[in-house]
Amino acid sequence: MINVIFVFLLVDSQVPIKNGRSRASLLDKNVDDIIVNECNVTPTKPPDRYNIGILIFCILGTCLLLPWYFFITANDYWMYKLRTLPENNQIHLFMLNNNEDRSKLQTNFTCLLTIAASIPSTLTLLLNTHLAKKSSIQFRMISSLISMIILFTITTVLVNVDTDSWQILFFLITLGSVIFLNIGSSIMQGAVFNLVSFFDSSYMTATICGQALGGIVTAISQILALWWGASSVHSAFIYFLFANILILISLVLYTVLVKMNIYKYYVEDVPASIRARSSTQYTLIDSNQIVAVDNYVVLKKIWKLGFSLFYNYVVTMSIYPAVTVLITSVNIEHTAWTDIYFIPVINYLLFNICDFLGRILSNFLKLPLNSIWPSVILSTLRTAFIPLLMLCNANPRYYLPTLINNDRIYAIIMSLFGFTNGIVNNITIASIPHFVNKHEQEVASSLMITFLSFGISSGTLISFGMVNLL
Repeated sequence: MINVIFVFLLVDSQVPIKNGRSRASLLDKNVDDIIVNECNVTPTKPPDRYNIGILIFCILGTCLLLPWYFFITANDYWMYKLRTLPENNQIHLFMLNNNEDRSKLQTNFTCLLTIAASIPSTLTLLLNTHLAKKSSIQFRMISSLISMIILFTITTVLVNVDTDSWQILFFLITLGSVIFLNIGSSIMQGAVFNLVSFFDSSYMTATICGQALGGIVTAISQILALWWGASSVHSAFIYFLFANILILISLVLYTVLVKMNIYKYYVEDVPASIRARSSTQYTLIDSNQIVAVDNYVVLKKIWKLGFSLFYNYVVTMSIYPAVTVLITSVNIEHTAWTDIYFIPVINYLLFNICDFLGRILSNFLKLPLNSIWPSVILSTLRTAFIPLLMLCNANPRYYLPTLINNDRIYAIIMSLFGFTNGIVNNITIASIPHFVNKHEQEVASSLMITFLSFGISSGTLISFGMVNLL
């Protein structure tokens, strides 16, 4: 859900051009055109055999949001670890509910987890430009992957440790791990998209598709872990072990990528005077002439688009997953479906599949060019999902009644919730070139990531209140 934030790289708001050249004629060139026409060098592009390079970027994209996906979908495990214990003395915030099903610690865990994940991640993303100037892509990639492996290993080890006697400490350690995992993940995201910007557009597409598939892969792995394991603890062990393996595979594949000819062609063999200042294109930077871009002028062009993206995430993050993870089946019979698979399938797998389909199918929508109102209207209409999902069978609840007592209706609501989230994400991002000039797209992207970051942070903060309004 939050995966599109990483497509936008924070870049400087000045675009250099060569003396005597028109802005459009230079910025519209791809890397091969620039090498041939400006340097009189004919590039010999090596083949990407079996599309291994594209596959590697797809797997790296899948790995980008693993901390977020794996932690929010391991619901049964967290509920077991944070269950109500006899004579459990907890601080006021985590005092037990009168409700016998869930403790206050269980009820608030998901929204606190979301806050711990999104706010450090957002701040790190906003600092990515500074990090890019201070350290190389290779250092950021390797260090972030290694740190993620270490933190996930600690999480995996704690699965089989009896933490009942220090439940609050375990809770705090978990939130601390989430904070540092998402910081490492955000650093990796900046490095991956800095790297893929040197390649042609097919590699960027593979990375974005990998991000979108990450949620689906995570949900399926959780379901398989639940099916295979004898208990939530054993299932979680398999689940987090899979995360460690996938991160390790990503580290190995990155070391393979840097030795491939396709990497040397795009990253190492390009003359030093030709470097990518754009997220997708190379432009010459050997000129002293600078074309300044007025941020305020660009903001006036895209503020409605930015509001659509901002508000879309406010709606999504204010209710998902903090409230939706509390929604259980209305079927009073205790079956494997109601007790084990209902939340993973409906809350995670169904939402992520519909979100992915929304992103894909929105490419086929024939919207009027330069029309911003479809995204604004759809983003605003999504507000209706907040009361709809709040009135589903979420427990514990003390103030609001349960008015939607049908699992099929809840599944339909979740499907539309995910589908519209994907549509708004895609059409707002794809519309940027229609509202700004070519040389303004970098600034527009930076402004859009600001809208998106504040949307995620605002939504996660609101989610804490939403849970306590039930």
